[in-house]
Amino acid sequence: MNKKLFSYWIVSLAVLSACGFNQQKKSHEGQWHVAEAWYADGDSLSVGKVDVFYVVSTNVAKASDEQGNLLVRATLNVDDRKYMDLEFAFVKRHIFHDDFNFIAPYYHQLTFEALCDYPSKAAAAYPEVAAEVCEAFDYYMEHHNNGRPFILAGFSQGGMIMADLLKHLTEEQYSRLIATYMIGYRLTADDLRHPHIRAAQDVSDRQVVVSFNSAASREGVWDLVASDAATCMNPVNWRTDSTPARFVYQGDTCTVCVDSLTQVLMVTSQHKERYKKWMQGSPLYSSAHISLDNLHHWDLLFYTDQLYHNAVKRAYNR
Repeated sequence: MNKKLFSYWIVSLAVLSACGFNQQKKSHEGQWHVAEAWYADGDSLSVGKVDVFYVVSTNVAKASDEQGNLLVRATLNVDDRKYMDLEFAFVKRHIFHDDFNFIAPYYHQLTFEALCDYPSKAAAAYPEVAAEVCEAFDYYMEHHNNGRPFILAGFSQGGMIMADLLKHLTEEQYSRLIATYMIGYRLTADDLRHPHIRAAQDVSDRQVVVSFNSAASREGVWDLVASDAATCMNPVNWRTDSTPARFVYQGDTCTVCVDSLTQVLMVTSQHKERYKKWMQGSPLYSSAHISLDNLHHWDLLFYTDQLYHNAVKRAYNR
């Protein structure tokens, strides 16, 4: 699957607050022994590889029960899983490749509709979402990890869950953590008060969190995923200051630097109208009234090569 195809499917996320959905069950404990609860990439786990535990972004636009009542969380039906699979396959192929064991749970994520149109209900349901992912992680640790070092990673809603998962780790688990990639989501000052959450400072430090969001201007910062950011890592030059760096995305030469005011990556593009046109044509982003200068959609697309090489460097010192 190529990046162009994938870009039509990934949505994105974060947490807010809402009203008016039916309740879903609060715990999914016990589901994780079933193979269908996990993404299957066809590869067996290798003792010589570092694990990646990946949490998918918001792939489900809306959900309803059999009576047609709106639900705040995905039901994990065939279509839900198909959209999640597109992101799983993309991340495995373009960021982690075959250098890592890739482990990813299907979880009953908050829908895009709930996050954007019914924020209070989404906020009320979020602890259940995070708890479900923590349950999945616990099962993976007990039955599949076998003492290997591991990386945590997630995009958008998956990035948001990273903070909760880091707080959930035992001290022994934390001692084996290589790094956390919080893609397209913020780290706040409150997050950084927890002993398991330290912002990355350079290209190779360990047991740290790499966090960033992208926009074409300050007006393009999406508060849902980036407000109150206390830090930001530039994944092109691995600096936290405003030193610019260049990268090329699908033939477009771009410059990116950390904006010290917003702690968001500001991207200057030769073909910025390309991204605005995509935003205008996306019904989900349009309905949420997100600025055309927002580049959240591309947080997972722009920096794939840089994230791959960095994960290999941190995990294997090469």
